[in-house]
Amino acid sequence: MSKLVKTVLLVDDDHMTNFLHQRVISKAQLCSDIQVARNGKEGLEKLIEINDTISSAEDTVVVFLDLNMPILDGWGFLKEYESQKDKLNFKTKIYVLSSSLNPDDKERAEENIYVSQYVYKPLTTSSLESLKFN
Repeated sequence: MSKLVKTVLLVDDDHMTNFLHQRVISKAQLCSDIQVARNGKEGLEKLIEINDTISSAEDTVVVFLDLNMPILDGWGFLKEYESQKDKLNFKTKIYVLSSSLNPDDKERAEENIYVSQYVYKPLTTSSLESLKFN
């Protein structure tokens, strides 16, 4: 897999999970820029920051979004994203990346028009290869 997207944004409050996912994404050569946010509020702020560095509307930013976080959880992120998305100058693919086995969480995520797919933690090279980024 060679640099398919401009940036990956990991939105997760668990430091070790982010560390592991950064290594997996780097190994897969998915992108040249990996950013981390520890909650949904920081994630939205990072998207606005990334917006200032994107030069092409054809660039894709992939967001791996945890559901259970402090300050603003994944559901809150998705709700706020809806009001912010028109300000972004790039394509966004949001993947809910969760350890939740609750079928309601999966169903709710899959019903959200902004979620591309529900992916179970941990992210692996093979799970990355199964995702469609374009």
